[in-house]
Amino acid sequence: MRSRILVLFSCFLVLWGVLIVRAGMLQMLPDSRLDALKKRQFETALQIRTRRGAIVDRQGNELAASVPAYSLFADPKLIEDPYRLAKRLAKEFNLPEKNTRKRLREKQRRFIWLKRQMSEAERDKVKKWDEPGLGFIEEPKRVYPNGGLLSQVLGFVGSEGGGLEGLELQFNKDLEGQLKQVLLPRDARGRPLLADGRSLTEVPDGADLELTIDYEAQFNLEQELRSVVEKFDATSAMGVVMDAQTSEILAMANLPLNNLRNRLVADAFEPGSIMKTFVIASALRENLVRPSTRYFCEGGRWKIGDKWIKEAMEKEKFEWLNVTEILAFSSNIGTAKIAFDLGAQRLFQGLTDFGFGAKTGLDLPGEARGIVNPLPWRPHLMSNISFGHGIAVTPMQMVAAYGAIANGGLLKKPLLVRKIRRPGQEEAQELTAQEIRRVLNSADAATMRLMLTAATEEKASGWNARIPGYHVAGKTGTAQKVDAVKGGYIPNSYVSSFAGFVPAHNPRYVILVTIDDPKKAYYGSQVAAPVFSRIAQYMVRRAGLPPVLFTENNMVRGQTPEKRRSELQARAVNDLKILAADEAAGTFPNLLGMTLREALTRVRAQSSQIEVRGHGVVVRTIPQSGSLVAGRHRVTLVLENPD
Repeated sequence: MRSRILVLFSCFLVLWGVLIVRAGMLQMLPDSRLDALKKRQFETALQIRTRRGAIVDRQGNELAASVPAYSLFADPKLIEDPYRLAKRLAKEFNLPEKNTRKRLREKQRRFIWLKRQMSEAERDKVKKWDEPGLGFIEEPKRVYPNGGLLSQVLGFVGSEGGGLEGLELQFNKDLEGQLKQVLLPRDARGRPLLADGRSLTEVPDGADLELTIDYEAQFNLEQELRSVVEKFDATSAMGVVMDAQTSEILAMANLPLNNLRNRLVADAFEPGSIMKTFVIASALRENLVRPSTRYFCEGGRWKIGDKWIKEAMEKEKFEWLNVTEILAFSSNIGTAKIAFDLGAQRLFQGLTDFGFGAKTGLDLPGEARGIVNPLPWRPHLMSNISFGHGIAVTPMQMVAAYGAIANGGLLKKPLLVRKIRRPGQEEAQELTAQEIRRVLNSADAATMRLMLTAATEEKASGWNARIPGYHVAGKTGTAQKVDAVKGGYIPNSYVSSFAGFVPAHNPRYVILVTIDDPKKAYYGSQVAAPVFSRIAQYMVRRAGLPPVLFTENNMVRGQTPEKRRSELQARAVNDLKILAADEAAGTFPNLLGMTLREALTRVRAQSSQIEVRGHGVVVRTIPQSGSLVAGRHRVTLVLENPD
């Protein structure tokens, strides 16, 4: 009996010892499990993002920014009169009364959002109500200081702060701030102890983006597009301004602004005659044609199989035209004949090399590839493709392709974001346009620039795109509008375009203007070319580029403006005529006494390699002037400074 009592006593002694040791451990040593349980009982955690990064233009002007806002929440268990409060919230902040009342009556819930991102004035108004159970959390709100400017490019964010469209979506991971935990303490009964305006500054903000966009150029572009839509009663308009050398996008817009779809990258259209440039460029690089090569244009009607091809206007009954004239007068039949000489395989390769049928890689979501039908092509389809029907391209593809001619033959990925500045990093990440491929050698690119300059001279289709004081290179386009529902084309509905660059001799800006379904006129020369002219004139004058032609405003003393203008406006056309004559004669031209620029204009298109020795004017050439030459050949120019 005594031994049993000792055993029982020992067991109780050990048990109490264990309990005392455990109690001491609980009091003095940390326990992560108990700490988490305590937090669940006495704290409520909310996940909210910190400030979203800003988006600025190339001069640092804010295009998208984040400002402090205040989000209203409630503890339903502390709400005394859900009916009265729901009615008041509905009246003041346009909240759905029935749904708000239902949520406020859910007493088992201890936290609900009522209205996110309120202004400071709205917050102060609610505070004056002195309602138990209401509180605020400070969080960032996205604002766009310039209203709708660049709206389809910038995109927008949702109520939770995430990007949903445009750059906001494309660079969401860079722009969005990190998740911040906001802890709301509870009392012993589990009720939140409300505290207003809790700050989120402890976690780094999102990265800032610096765009290639020029705020003032963007404003001017949108104004010009708005004006042309109103003037011609058009459905919509699109435009792009790109730096010819760096491929940086300086402005891009599509109207109306209330259409959130960025049609510049997301939609493809049949381009019409602005596509002829690349048919001729493809034939030029294959050495099939030169500017002086002549084609018979059938008097305005040409039968292919059982189909007839006509010129754009009934009055155009062209007969013999050289390639320069085919481009300048926008001959459908002449371009189709060049395409047939080129052949479907080489034409397909040329168009795809210029980037058609593939994404440009611009940093925007939803970019389309366009449509380039796979081979084989029926003859009638190939003729249609040659003058911009039966093929669909995006405006951004067209800008990039014209940019390749302007910069000397390199197709580049257009650039929209030039720098990314991340918190905590001293140096910003700089982005540059990537080279995709070489599509023309420099000589062929120079020849195409001259030919496109001829396309804007007097009597050519692009006459209305001229700028006083500057040579302009470019091409008009007028395409029937595709009926996406029924197929075929919509009667009396057109897309009018002009694509080109300025100054033609040393391109600085590539510009595309496209007007959808203008009602009061529809030819690209009437509708789009004048808009191109005004946009280009704004850009060159704002950049301070000196004029190369003389007008009433920049004439030199001793000459009438009419005489000087007539002399100099014909310079590009005259260069082409001389070039054509040299080719036709098969002899090397006389370059003696010319400046380097004048000499290069004469021989660049027919020379595979040009070597320049010395400075000044040409005193000797290899081959000598008058020598018989054939095909593309090496040329040496020896220059000396005159005494």
